[in-house]
Amino acid sequence: MSPIGFRFFYGWVIVCVTWVCYGFGISPAFYSWGNFAAPMISDLGLTREDIGGVFGLFNLINQCVGVLVGFALVRFGIRSVMVIGFLTTAFGMLYLTQATSPFDCYMGFAVLGGMGVGFSTVAPCQTLAQNWFLRRRALVLAVIFTAGGLVAVPVVSAGSFVLEHYDWRVGWLMIAVISMTLAAISVALVRDTPEVIGQLRDGVSSEKRCDLKLATESTQTDWTASQAVRTSQFVLVVVCSVAYVAPWSSVVAHLNLHLQDIGYPSTLAASFVGMMALISIAGRLFGTVGDWVPPQYVLASALVLEGLGVGGLVLARSEAITYVCIVLLAFGFGTAYVSIPVVVSRFFGRRAFSVTTGVRLTITGLVSGPGPWLTGRLFDATGTYTISFLGLMVVGLVGAASAALLRHPGVPPPRGLALSPRDAN
Repeated sequence: MSPIGFRFFYGWVIVCVTWVCYGFGISPAFYSWGNFAAPMISDLGLTREDIGGVFGLFNLINQCVGVLVGFALVRFGIRSVMVIGFLTTAFGMLYLTQATSPFDCYMGFAVLGGMGVGFSTVAPCQTLAQNWFLRRRALVLAVIFTAGGLVAVPVVSAGSFVLEHYDWRVGWLMIAVISMTLAAISVALVRDTPEVIGQLRDGVSSEKRCDLKLATESTQTDWTASQAVRTSQFVLVVVCSVAYVAPWSSVVAHLNLHLQDIGYPSTLAASFVGMMALISIAGRLFGTVGDWVPPQYVLASALVLEGLGVGGLVLARSEAITYVCIVLLAFGFGTAYVSIPVVVSRFFGRRAFSVTTGVRLTITGLVSGPGPWLTGRLFDATGTYTISFLGLMVVGLVGAASAALLRHPGVPPPRGLALSPRDAN
């Protein structure tokens, strides 16, 4: 029986709760930084390098805590980790409301906000979906991840409203209140696994549990984290992870400023950022095809689109070209975002998921985190984003090639045996 007294599969409640926690846990902070960048530059004397540096460190930290998050999820449970994360985010945003210098932005937004978002959103939400669903995992992940795009649209609009009637400090205060509310929701409704309330994945009965297809996938691909991270497949997945994160985070931080630089009004430039988040929803939903076709091929196609989209921004001198670039970039990102955890889950199974996700996010953060900072630094040095955007396009295409090389690793080796290249392939 579910914790609220009804005989229905509580996994659908988990989907709803995770949707809310993910969307409102990550989008307000992630999309508000670029939206508030111009007035914060004016009030605090920030440079483009500072804007990119703070946002880059935010991304670096929220991903680099991934290993800690992975082990914390195993040791303390998903609900406890999410609550701690949301409260840390709230404290960081409250600190940011009192900012008087670039240092305060680094400390409040990047350090505290980055840690909070890392502990409360991506890894815990992916793990919840993996814990509760097997047959529908791509669909469930896609539905949960639509929250990031759907919530981003009102976030951008609300940010513009706040700047028009109040100031950016009020905006960060509102985000702190949202984070505290999410902590309360997590305490009340999150349950780590179906087993803790006497249910099974997908809501199946114990009789259906012996279904051959599900049993085969649950046991034969049940790798340990230490085995999984030593395979060539895991290395390629990390390359793909960098390839979808680096272009997106850099563009989110700088697109508004880039479009204003080339003559777009500030309101139109902001609308493109909101549109980018909205279009990514279609990509996330498209990622559900990974339930029926090899998700690595879906991932490869997505990274091609994302790479071409970011490279095309160099030519975005008309609204038509800008629309095309945004569609390619956002649709590709959204599809890749869903496809990567589906690949990891299908390749390595449930047991290894939380820790391998944490390791992947940490490595991704270390490599791609400096991207927004480097993008801003190159702009300050050259007066243009051309080098940055073309370089990010190459990153995306390299990721696409890596995804195309991915093959299922098969049955894990016996515990204690080292993996040979033949075993890994």
